[in-house]
Amino acid sequence: WEIKDATECTHSILGTETNATLVDLLTKSSDTNPFVRDIIFPTRGYSCSVDDTLALDDVELVIGGICYKRVHPDHMSVYDFTYWTLDDTHPGNMVAAMEGEYNPIKKWMDLDNNVFLTYPSFPSGDVPNHSAGRWDTHSTKFPMLGRFGDTVLFVDLPNEIRLDEVAQHFGETSSIGGSGVVVCGSPFEAPNDPSEGYQFDMTTRRNIDLWGLGSQREHLWVMVGLTSVDQLRQRVAWALSQLLVVVPGAVSIADSHTEAFLTYYDIFVRNAFGNYGDVLREISYSPLMAENLSFLQSKSAAYMWETQGKISFADENFAREIMQLFSTGLYLLNLDGTQKLDDYGQPIPVYSNDEIMSFSRVWTGFDYQQARGNVEETSWSGNRHDPMRIQSAWRDKFPKTDLTGGYIGDGYPLCIDLPDKMFLRKGARYRLLGSSSSPELMEDHSYFKKDPNIKRFVLDSNSGLKARLCNASNGECQYEMSVTLDTNIDCVGKECIADTVRVVDVGGIYYEYARPPCVEQAFYNNAMKVIYRERWADSSCANPLLPYASEACCSVANLRAQRYPNYLYDQERVLFSTANSRCEEIGMTSCDFNDIGGIETHQKGYHWSTDHCRILLKVNSVGQVAIVYEPEDYAYLHPHIRDDNRNFFKVYWRGDYPKNDNDVTTGNNCGGGICEALVTGGCLCDTVISETLVFSRMPENKEEVLANLNIGAYDPSAFDEGTYTEQEANGVKAYFTSFGIFDRDTVFEVTDEFGRIQRFKNTKESVRIKGAPEYSFRNAPSFMSLLNTEASVRDAEYETEAALDHYLHHDNTAPFVAIRLIQRFTTSNPSPRYVKEVATAFRNGKYGQFGTGAYGDLAATIASVLLEPEARSVTLDADPFRGGLREPILRVMAVLRSMEVEKSEGYPVLRLEGMSDKIGQMAHSFPTVFSFFLPEYRPDGRPGEATLVGPETMIMDMPKMVGMLNGLFSLVKYGLSSCDGGFGAGRGCTEGDFSSAAGQLTLSMPYTEVS
Repeated sequence: WEIKDATECTHSILGTETNATLVDLLTKSSDTNPFVRDIIFPTRGYSCSVDDTLALDDVELVIGGICYKRVHPDHMSVYDFTYWTLDDTHPGNMVAAMEGEYNPIKKWMDLDNNVFLTYPSFPSGDVPNHSAGRWDTHSTKFPMLGRFGDTVLFVDLPNEIRLDEVAQHFGETSSIGGSGVVVCGSPFEAPNDPSEGYQFDMTTRRNIDLWGLGSQREHLWVMVGLTSVDQLRQRVAWALSQLLVVVPGAVSIADSHTEAFLTYYDIFVRNAFGNYGDVLREISYSPLMAENLSFLQSKSAAYMWETQGKISFADENFAREIMQLFSTGLYLLNLDGTQKLDDYGQPIPVYSNDEIMSFSRVWTGFDYQQARGNVEETSWSGNRHDPMRIQSAWRDKFPKTDLTGGYIGDGYPLCIDLPDKMFLRKGARYRLLGSSSSPELMEDHSYFKKDPNIKRFVLDSNSGLKARLCNASNGECQYEMSVTLDTNIDCVGKECIADTVRVVDVGGIYYEYARPPCVEQAFYNNAMKVIYRERWADSSCANPLLPYASEACCSVANLRAQRYPNYLYDQERVLFSTANSRCEEIGMTSCDFNDIGGIETHQKGYHWSTDHCRILLKVNSVGQVAIVYEPEDYAYLHPHIRDDNRNFFKVYWRGDYPKNDNDVTTGNNCGGGICEALVTGGCLCDTVISETLVFSRMPENKEEVLANLNIGAYDPSAFDEGTYTEQEANGVKAYFTSFGIFDRDTVFEVTDEFGRIQRFKNTKESVRIKGAPEYSFRNAPSFMSLLNTEASVRDAEYETEAALDHYLHHDNTAPFVAIRLIQRFTTSNPSPRYVKEVATAFRNGKYGQFGTGAYGDLAATIASVLLEPEARSVTLDADPFRGGLREPILRVMAVLRSMEVEKSEGYPVLRLEGMSDKIGQMAHSFPTVFSFFLPEYRPDGRPGEATLVGPETMIMDMPKMVGMLNGLFSLVKYGLSSCDGGFGAGRGCTEGDFSSAAGQLTLSMPYTEVS
């Protein structure tokens, strides 16, 4: 709706219901745009007169001196038209260029200083007719930035215009580029050695036209492979690179950059004898992998609907491939690598499309890290060297199911169960920010950086926390990058009245507090309404047991609230009970306020009100649910918690669930009429949460604990002394708040099969349909808060780590990785016994003297691959089922090394050219995410008929075998050259004359005549 002066309009005649509905929606909208106002028609509570449903195209409403005129959905929308200015896009650009005329798109701004385009437009001068249909056809080519008059976050702009120049124009810092920032380099980054001379080219902002940059990474791989003393490390890295593949063709900088690909490959070199979990984490945060498998800048469905009005889903590519190719594989496996079968003798899939969709929501929010200097990069391409960061606003906020019938978040403590003043407890972590007081894992208003009067949490001089963070030596603080408290610290001064902290001031140096990982239940009782800044802004629901909002104190009959005058820091979060106590202390009460006086807008956040909230659920036809918040009175709700939201997630119903008769053939009238049947489909139900005790005795073993408990518990040693007493039996420790009494506060501690200490609360929670308790499911945990300001980077990182941990510790991962590594090193068809030994080494983290004892240890895994009897037995060499074909590139490298290749003068680097075409394989040249060949590929002929696999044979067609022979013969006859299909680039094709070759084989051995 366009906002105009009332004198410009005539109020349209509408039915009574329609008029009342539109007036209410327009006046209650929290849309602050001064030019247009968008409204979304709710799924319930409003209606229109029947006669008006087809007559709303040109409606004008005059409300309180303001006219609202119904306009096209794209009216006053702002788009980036850069694409339409290029020579080969808009049909008039080339014509204008040929005739020496100004670019027909740029001229509107450059010549006429006009940023508006009008559709439909009619012929005027040399401008032809442009119908509205033309806009509908071409508008998808232009990224939408927002509406004219909107405030848009810089991070939400398309990459093409997230430039330093744009940031500087608006007085901000680019999220893609940056300057004057001290940053860390890549791990083990080596300095240039000028004595080696100029050998390699780099892409810079000044020069991006260099030829052959895409081959440099191949040449570097060859040189390292030929000259490095750590040959086993290099071989393991090569094997891992074939397992966790980045396809150059899927990365836009493949032909122009070298360093980013080397940075990715170094993950495998660095962790070759490290832990597979670290490898999995590093590749998941790699911007190259994110671009390769298309989850870079993937955004949640809720974010896309709220900001762009688009119905979309998170990208599923990486969510699928990290399971299929990097961890679990497709089918459930025994420890020996054989497939588990169902009752019909069929293999059992590890995951379904439900799990792919669930995990895809874990991989939302990933974005380029801020750019830095001293790397090969251009301003437009983004930082592809450093691990990605997470944009919390883009992250999906809802619960996510896992692969084993549970949730990502099972086993983690509830945030409401963390000990009081967790910021002073054992396990509290602090991150050094330096001289900046802006948190990095949470978000403050951008004005906090500019306002010198912002109130910070300054630690007292006698604070034990300050002493720990200062870490003084000889009277000088020795600040550590990260500090984790190993004991509880007594509170001092204002620490004793703080519910939590965000950033603490340690004498002008700042640390950010990172709360330990914990989860919130999706549904909870006694929810309270919080209001963001003022009544006509948005409201939401919050758990009163969590410090998620500030106090709002009112005097009698005055709804202009104020903050507690001695509040500890701006945008301080407190518990609902603390908010009430603070108001009572100053002779006021908490209230359902209109606004907050006495502080600036940027100092306001969410504030507690005295209104209650209902947490409803919406059930779709397949039993998935969406969360709906319904405060007692509100002006606006964010779309992700409204009754029209589409953020459905899977839950585990205990039996049937409410079904809308219009959705399915066998409905149940939305639970016998207990729930509301929505005209848009699904059922809207009220909820009640029940909590039940699980054990009233000591569990018989740890397996019983792990099978029956899901809600985690925090370390009892972090609570005050005397809070818990301990008892141990049957491999289980029990911690009691009342000695020997098994209640809901009892904590059980066990060590699982992977060596992890697991703690669980002796309770389970169920969500029941109010009025129909027979419909119920287990409450779903989530790391991310549904309250926008509390959905932090910190919790997104915790959720990501939990997902990676779930992949890593899945029963399939050990045998899956074992088979893949065995195939790369020893035999294509390992026996189940061999696979089991290697998988066991992976799980135990130990093989003989090798390994650290940690699950996923690659040193132990590789040792078992190479030292197991099946890998070393001379007797088995005669078995035609054993062994495997050597990869083509490894054959070439073996010849070069064993025959002692040497570079010719003037050739500082040995370069193998065109290897993918000649032999079918080359480093950094993977054709697909499935690598060069499939692990389960069966060749034709007798091996395949014998059910043997031969992965390498997949690329050994006749041209590639001829190419291998030609290259090797050429190497012997002419040296490293291009002669007769040679592998090099040197010329001069006289047999035995190596003067023009780039290198030659130099091995010389005495000839002994044999009679």
